[in-house]
Amino acid sequence: MNQLGKKRIKQKNIKTNEVSNILIIVLLTITTISFVRVYEVLKNNNERGAFAYVQLLNFGMPIIENQIYDEGNYAENRISLKYILMEATGINNFTSRNIINKEISLFNIFSTDSGESKERLTFDSYKINEDSISKINLNESTIGDQIYNAALKKTLNASKPEILIYHTHTHENYSQEEPDSINEETNVVGVGDVLAKELEEKYGISVIHDKTDHCISYNDSYARSSETVDKYLNKYGDFRLIIDLHRDSITNKSITTTEIYGKSAARMALVTAKNSERYEKNKEITEKIFNKTKELFPTLPREITTYPRGKNAFNQSKSDNSVLLEIGSHYNTPQESQVTAECMARVIAEILNGNN
Repeated sequence: MNQLGKKRIKQKNIKTNEVSNILIIVLLTITTISFVRVYEVLKNNNERGAFAYVQLLNFGMPIIENQIYDEGNYAENRISLKYILMEATGINNFTSRNIINKEISLFNIFSTDSGESKERLTFDSYKINEDSISKINLNESTIGDQIYNAALKKTLNASKPEILIYHTHTHENYSQEEPDSINEETNVVGVGDVLAKELEEKYGISVIHDKTDHCISYNDSYARSSETVDKYLNKYGDFRLIIDLHRDSITNKSITTTEIYGKSAARMALVTAKNSERYEKNKEITEKIFNKTKELFPTLPREITTYPRGKNAFNQSKSDNSVLLEIGSHYNTPQESQVTAECMARVIAEILNGNN
């Protein structure tokens, strides 16, 4: 082989090595970015239970899944492998609305997924005399008056409680920075206080609001709350409604937020478990609450989620009238969730005190 041929081969090998090195650098860069994104997703989500890890373990060792895995233990966990990968790659936010907002800035002026107020487009072609405008301030009292239906009020009979409210996940908090807290002014217990107060004072429905801390150990929460429910059932017999009050863990506030009479409110959802011994009756009361909410406050209800297996069947085997109610997520504020509690008091009063 002549010198020219050897030189060309050498140059070709150099170029091949350069391309290989570039590909390796690109691959390492992508891998590093992916690990960083996955870490950020895990860091920003405080969901307990290690569901993604369990899924990975099940995939690698099917024998463990067959012998040990209990689907009910992870029924409420949203941080799955699919969720993490979609969040890390940005596919979760790959919607037509988000694409339009990014490409056409005018649309982004009018809407936001974070729930924050944004500047509106206005035209100053003429001015209106301020004296000619009738102004109504939708303060808390007027909103409460619009939600309230005085015709549903009856005389309170405290000797026989009609509703039991408790919280399996007592520490669920309304704060992005602190998703779990024992502060009753900001967590689900505080929302339960509002719901109980509205039911008793405005509708004459006697309520037991149990505030027992069932989250001393998260994985044992349903076992602890099961004992609480049994205690009250043994003392009072069955209730007309038993509510396990939670909040969701969705990180997109636009999904869990609406307006009720001009006031920001957290949307509600309901959960059932097919492994409940009373599933059909649980489903019936759940659908009744959902449909009545949709009738009175059309944008407030979000969905009914039915799990094949729930941890301890979410305690729903204990009563035909057991429901698991989720109000908002940790991206909602306590105030938004309290507005929803007022709405749900009205819904429940319509069902228990009305002609339903």
